[in-house]
Amino acid sequence: MTAFFPVLQQPPNTQSTSDALARLGPSQKQFLALLLDSDSGLTVDDLSSETGLSRSAVNQHLAALERDGYVQRSLAKSTGGRPGNVYALSDVGKSLFPKQYSWFSRALLLGLRKEIGEERFAEYMYNMGVDLSAVAIPRLVGKTRAERVVEIVTIMNETGFAARLVDPQPGDRLPRISCKNCVYHDLSKEFTEVCRFDLGFLSGLMGAQVEHQECMQRGGKSCRFRFVPPA
Repeated sequence: MTAFFPVLQQPPNTQSTSDALARLGPSQKQFLALLLDSDSGLTVDDLSSETGLSRSAVNQHLAALERDGYVQRSLAKSTGGRPGNVYALSDVGKSLFPKQYSWFSRALLLGLRKEIGEERFAEYMYNMGVDLSAVAIPRLVGKTRAERVVEIVTIMNETGFAARLVDPQPGDRLPRISCKNCVYHDLSKEFTEVCRFDLGFLSGLMGAQVEHQECMQRGGKSCRFRFVPPA
């Protein structure tokens, strides 16, 4: 089962951030940990003092971290001498440290389902998909319905889904959509209602009922969606 939130900011991918952290050397990891612990940032002299490395070595490591977007620098307030650079973690750098997005998402969904019941929870997810589809409508303005399907596939692939168009079958007026990657695989195992968001989102964009014809969590080779022609 898939669930995509193409119009929202996605949390960092746990696997990619852990891989990025593993590629850093011991000194660079130490720099990041020191910067994480400093709200106001640190200078080259501060980092040299904390790590025992020379200023030249510190500058080399900072240049690499800044190049990769993990740290950012600004000018320190002058105290009478020449102002120097202060280094701090960027948002990308902060994302390298472990986050519990899946745990929090599970707790949130579990609490909501317990509070309102399974049937209303499924309805809630569907309606949320319909509501949020309005945010993506500007990308579809002026397009034919067939062109909208193409744009929806583009949106899905932007968020990590291996989505593609499937040729219309007899009786169809629009191509179908097939996805090979579920970015919320673990959550969808436990919360089948999450897929209702997909159906609501697609339905809201197309103004048509959507069938979830095939589902990876139910043994399918992909997740496949079909837009139902109006009666």
